[in-house]
Amino acid sequence: MIYSGRDVLSEGARRRWGRMALLLGIIATYSFGGLWMMSILSKNDLRPELEWSRFLRPAQYSQVMLKQSSEGELAPALPSERDPSPPSSSYIMSEENDAEWDEDEPVRPPGAASLPQPPSLTHVDDRERPEAFLRCGDWQEGYMELHRQILAGERPPRYLVAVLSQSGLADQLVGVMSLFFWAYLTGRAFQITVGEQPIPPLEAAFDAPFINWTRPAGDPPVLTEHLYRPYNGDRHYPPSHPSVQNMSEYGSMYLINNKNRFFSTLDLNTLPKRGADKAVLFMASNRGRVFRLFDNPYHRRQLYDVGLRPETAFACGFRFLFAPNEVTRDETGWQLAEEHLIPLHYPDDEETEKEAMLEARNTLRIGIQIRVGDFVFNQPGKAERLSLDDYMSYFQCAREIEHHKRTPETTKVVWYLVSDSLRLKELALEKFGQNLVVTSTEPSRHVLCAKDGLTDCNESGEMAESLAAAAADMMGLAETDYIILTRQSGFGKVAAWLNMRWHNVWWLSPGEPQMHACGARSYVQLEDMADKWSGL
Repeated sequence: MIYSGRDVLSEGARRRWGRMALLLGIIATYSFGGLWMMSILSKNDLRPELEWSRFLRPAQYSQVMLKQSSEGELAPALPSERDPSPPSSSYIMSEENDAEWDEDEPVRPPGAASLPQPPSLTHVDDRERPEAFLRCGDWQEGYMELHRQILAGERPPRYLVAVLSQSGLADQLVGVMSLFFWAYLTGRAFQITVGEQPIPPLEAAFDAPFINWTRPAGDPPVLTEHLYRPYNGDRHYPPSHPSVQNMSEYGSMYLINNKNRFFSTLDLNTLPKRGADKAVLFMASNRGRVFRLFDNPYHRRQLYDVGLRPETAFACGFRFLFAPNEVTRDETGWQLAEEHLIPLHYPDDEETEKEAMLEARNTLRIGIQIRVGDFVFNQPGKAERLSLDDYMSYFQCAREIEHHKRTPETTKVVWYLVSDSLRLKELALEKFGQNLVVTSTEPSRHVLCAKDGLTDCNESGEMAESLAAAAADMMGLAETDYIILTRQSGFGKVAAWLNMRWHNVWWLSPGEPQMHACGARSYVQLEDMADKWSGL
């Protein structure tokens, strides 16, 4: 009897062969470091065939272009001889004018820039990339090159400048991170400024490790003052101003205290309305919408294609923009984190390095963040009358987490307490002793003068010191394994998202009965955190 290939490969056999081919492809993926695609040819073919193509893994293949713009490099001057453009554009986003936008408008204005592609792709081991890039995709080098080219004048000027809000550090950071990803997605160089506000700049706490995001001084006040929170005038640019040569080159958006739902629905290349093609956009925001960008039909694929993910994008962007500067590293919160939470490195002593890593692996680190309230800054009498009993649920929660997360290998447990209340930290130390690490026993100061009941405290440098101390506490909290947060606070939530861990956050409210809120599976879902308080 003679069998044809079509007879031998029955429908069932084809399906079984296809599953086997899939298994072989998976093996090939891990064996050869690439992704293999398989397809079965149609029934009319005598036999199935494999076709493959090798895709580049974001973490393994990239062109390393760590060309950082020089310190203090000024933005190129705008060309005064440019053709006349439409009137200057400012926009105040609100729920009412959110509804004005037609999602069928053109998705790409003429001025939109694309990220530069590396001229060639060279295999780069993960270890050759900065640690801050790991688990974060392969977009960083391309954006660094775009940023450098714009600042150097090799591309037309396209800037998005975040005007820092008069808010606490957490609200400042979530707003800045949302605007950074806006700049990334629309091909703009990102910069940050405080303008002439009496608040410390982020440079007081952070270095810029990969791009120079400092906006050089010298912007006329008319470009930024309408974006300050206390401003009571018209929040739009005038048609012209004697201090600005070409007002039509600038656009702005005021997004303070707004839900900004458009982050998940509209093409950011079309905003602000009648101003998306402006050379420089000044924006102010204190709300986080990075997580919701992954719902955006115009940008979702753009984010996923470069290896960004909703649960880690915030931390990836933060690590790209910020690193603790020397002042922050000298703060108590960071020093204690390095001593108790972060494994010490001994590059010249392999044996000691192994011992340090083993000790760190066997240490259970639980972070506790308790926000008492702004009265601790300006009502000393009330702050002193604080009772630990009102906050015992946080420590009971830590005990419960310790119970169900401890393993036979655990040799040490550390509780790392962050709070705005000096009195609470003192009482906690008396109660729980040596197993508790508190970030500071100095009087707490808010990063804004108004919270302390003062009118001018920036010139003395006290607010800059407070900003560095807050940054140290936040980044130290992010080094713990499990975190207990105050539900009505953005500070701990930002630390939790910088943590880049999964199913490790619980939250409570002061005075709230615990009621088994800290069971092994009662952790907070990341998506729930992303929409609460100021967002992420």
